[in-house]
Amino acid sequence: MADISYPGPLPATSLPPAVADTSALGDDTGYYAMANHTHASKARKARIQCAANGTLTWTFSPPFANGVVPRIVAIAETAGGTDVYNVQLTATPTNTTAQLLVNRVQQSVVALLGLTILSVPASPGVTWVHLLALEP
Repeated sequence: MADISYPGPLPATSLPPAVADTSALGDDTGYYAMANHTHASKARKARIQCAANGTLTWTFSPPFANGVVPRIVAIAETAGGTDVYNVQLTATPTNTTAQLLVNRVQQSVVALLGLTILSVPASPGVTWVHLLALEP
C-alpha cells in the first residue's frame, strides 16, 4: 500500500539566491521553486544627471548587502564636439551609495606649435551619466 503521509516536495518559502558568477547544484530536495520566482541581480544600473558643479550621488535601489563594496563603471553622455568628460569616484562606494564627480576637459589646439592643450572648466554643466555597479 502507498504511503500517503508524504505529500512530496513543497514550494520553497525562502527567496532564491542572487545570480552568481558560477553555477552550483542545489541540495535541498524537499522543496521546489515556484514557476514565477525571480533571482536578484548582482548589478545596479542607472542613467542620472549630475549637478551643474559636476557632483553626483548615486543611491542604489535596492542597496547591496551590508559590507559589499561594488565595482562602479561610469560614462558621461555628450552631444559630440571636442570636449572630453572624465567621471571619477570621489570616495570608496558603500553598499548603499557612490559619490562621483564629472569634469569636462576642453581641448584647444595651438596652430603655431601643433600642440593640444587641455583645460578643466570651472563647471561641466548638467550632464547625463550612465552608471553600472557590480557586486564583486
